[in-house]
Parts: sequence; C-alpha cells; structure tokens
Amino acid sequence: MNFIPQSKVIRRDILDLICEFLETWLHQILYQCELYPRAVFKLHKKFEAPVHIAVHPCVREYLSQFVQSCHSQLEKGNVKLVSLTVLEDDSKTILEKFVFEIHSAALRQSSLPISSILESESIYSIADLEQHLRACLIKINTYESLAKKKNGNTFSLSIETFDQGYPDLDNREEDIEWLPVESEQEQNWKHLVPLKTVSVDLFRFNTYVKVASKKGKERCP
Repeated sequence: MNFIPQSKVIRRDILDLICEFLETWLHQILYQCELYPRAVFKLHKKFEAPVHIAVHPCVREYLSQFVQSCHSQLEKGNVKLVSLTVLEDDSKTILEKFVFEIHSAALRQSSLPISSILESESIYSIADLEQHLRACLIKINTYESLAKKKNGNTFSLSIETFDQGYPDLDNREEDIEWLPVESEQEQNWKHLVPLKTVSVDLFRFNTYVKVASKKGKERCP
C-alpha cells in the first residue's frame, strides 16, 4: 500500500474554511426560519451534511458579499461576532438572533505579523476541520425556529468588531457600504439556546440563538 501524504494546511486555509461554513450556516438559517419560500432552496451536501442553499441569485450574492466583508476583518482578528437577526415584517420587532461568536485572540495579541501567522502551518488536517464544521451544521438543522410560525418575517445581517467606528476597508471591500446598527441594550431576551462550540487551531467559535421576550419582561440570566 502506498502512503499518500496529506497536503499541508496553513492557518489561512482554516480561515477560508470557516468563512465557507459561515455562508452555508446563514443559508441554512434562512431555510430553517422560512424567511424565503422553500422553493427558493435546493438541497446540497456541505461538509458531508445535508444543507439547503438558496438558489435565487440575489440571495446568494447578498450572503456571499456579506461573508466576503467578514473574511477581511477575520484576517485582522477584528471580529467579535456575526449575527443574523429575524424581525417581524410590520413592527421590525426582534424575534430571534442567531450568533456566530469567534475568538481569535492569538491573531491580535501575537507580536508576529498577522500575515505570518496565517501563512504558518497547522497541525489540523482538512478532514479534522470538516468534521467539526459538519457537527455544527447538523446542530442547526435540528433547531426549531419560533420565527417560522409567523408569515412575512424579514432579517438583517450584522458584524460586531473589536475596533470602534467604521472598519478599515481593503480593495476587496470597496463596493461594500457599512452602516452602524442600533444598540440592543434595551432589548429583552427570554432565553439563550446554545448550539455548538468548536475549537480549530487558533480559532474558537460558539454558535447560539437568543430568543426575544414577547412582552419585554423577561431577560436572559
């Protein structure tokens, strides 16, 4: 039997894979929450897990551009979390907030240039990484969204960064317009539903759902 060595995985590859997962994860949330008709989606297999991907070109382009903007900020270690917030169509009241919270302190705190870290080799294989990401997709597939019981809901995408103000843009983001979002300090949350926590090399991320209080009287502990 001939041994075929696995190709080297650098940390930039891991970041690319995380962004590919993030885009897939957002597609699946849109499907789970029935924010578009089911006919808009087509069943695919990503990371060896069944997922529903929107086939409408406008939806695909919107999610792709958003994740592209996240990618450049992730490369700088500047991302706290990425969120998809489900809103009632008429009142714009928040129903649920799906959160992808990432920890990459090593990128920000290291004395080495970030570019050097991203080009360094990882001990993980692509198969190892895909196994972790597959578990995340399977978990979101089992979540029963409360939002899908209501017709006409909409959603918003947001990114929270460590740096204050507008992020520094590179050439890939020249066509992307960033808008500030309102603070959620007054938002009451009924409870938090943990989905999955994954650690891959220098990156660790949590996925969870924050469910809004109906009457504004309940708060997450």
